[in-house]
Amino acid sequence: MIVRGNHIRNAAFSAIRSNSASDIQIIGNNCTALGEVAIYSEFAFQGAVIADNLVDGTETGISVTNFDYGGRLATVRGNIVRNLRTQRPGEAGNGISVEVDTVVSGNVIEGAPLTGIAAGWGHALRDVAVTGNVVRQSAMGVAVSVVAGTGVAVIANNVFTDTKGGAIVGMEWHKAVTCDLALAGAERYPQLRISGNQVS
Repeated sequence: MIVRGNHIRNAAFSAIRSNSASDIQIIGNNCTALGEVAIYSEFAFQGAVIADNLVDGTETGISVTNFDYGGRLATVRGNIVRNLRTQRPGEAGNGISVEVDTVVSGNVIEGAPLTGIAAGWGHALRDVAVTGNVVRQSAMGVAVSVVAGTGVAVIANNVFTDTKGGAIVGMEWHKAVTCDLALAGAERYPQLRISGNQVS
């Protein structure tokens, strides 16, 4: 399945929702003024490429989720996600959310009311690399799960500007439980590799 080159505007929910679709490519779509998650890859999928999309004006930008149903194995690269908003407290406000076996690279996220990039949710975090992204004017830069038993995450060489709640913050589900790990304290979590990030 390839979903490419569409212009989707003013949808009540999602622009593109891939449910249990393996080996899918979602490339070069323009997704604006949406009511929920702009681009979903969810449930029992294996293999998703989400690249070079523009998302402007939605609750959540891109969500790669549902490891509990077998969802895994993705790349999220080169997307622009901006002007997010929250209408449902606790349910929205992330630029990009991923869980397992996923690379998040070369994206630009601006204006996320919750976090630019959410890496993991509870125990659902394994083999995630977050590298070379720019996160601006967002409450947090990267929110990474530090629940006991989570897998490896690499967060390296990203640029964080005006992330008042912290550039990299350890989370237990909805709760922030660390200081800014980009600055100090990352050594407490041997499953995390944090290096080379620029914070301003």
